[in-house]
Amino acid sequence: MKKAFTLIEMVIVLLIIGILMAATMRFWSNRIVDLKAQSIKEQFVGYYNDLYGQNMTSSFRNGQKYDTLTFVLMTGMYYKLDNVAIMNNTISNKLEIRNLRFLPEGTSFPGVNLSLVPYHLWCVITHGSATWNTLYFDLIIPENGKQYCFEISSQTCKLIEYRCDE
Repeated sequence: MKKAFTLIEMVIVLLIIGILMAATMRFWSNRIVDLKAQSIKEQFVGYYNDLYGQNMTSSFRNGQKYDTLTFVLMTGMYYKLDNVAIMNNTISNKLEIRNLRFLPEGTSFPGVNLSLVPYHLWCVITHGSATWNTLYFDLIIPENGKQYCFEISSQTCKLIEYRCDE
């Protein structure tokens, strides 16, 4: 007598394979969204670091000499330099700056200026006529709600990421 799989056994095996595939696909699709968010954040950090590095090695931008480079961070928008967007639209539409503040749990402001002086490690952080030592802000990726927290100290003007729950 020949042994063969019954129809019920085959349906059970296919059902188990389907459940495993569905669980795996959900995990990997979430992972892909997380990787996209990480990539957008890294591009933001890369643009800032490129600008900072350029300022440390030159006092020229687009063929024009400058004494101070003003960098604007605005809530709900991407950042600008001399009123020109730094990032292209495909990236800037995928992130949002929120909660610009000068204390970790302080009041939010709509916009902040960072003034970079060529060949200097420090920068001046201002809002209106007030000068601050440290700026904190959150970078949100609207597609998945991912949040990254950053600070910029006027002593080094470096962009430092920290855990948002600290």
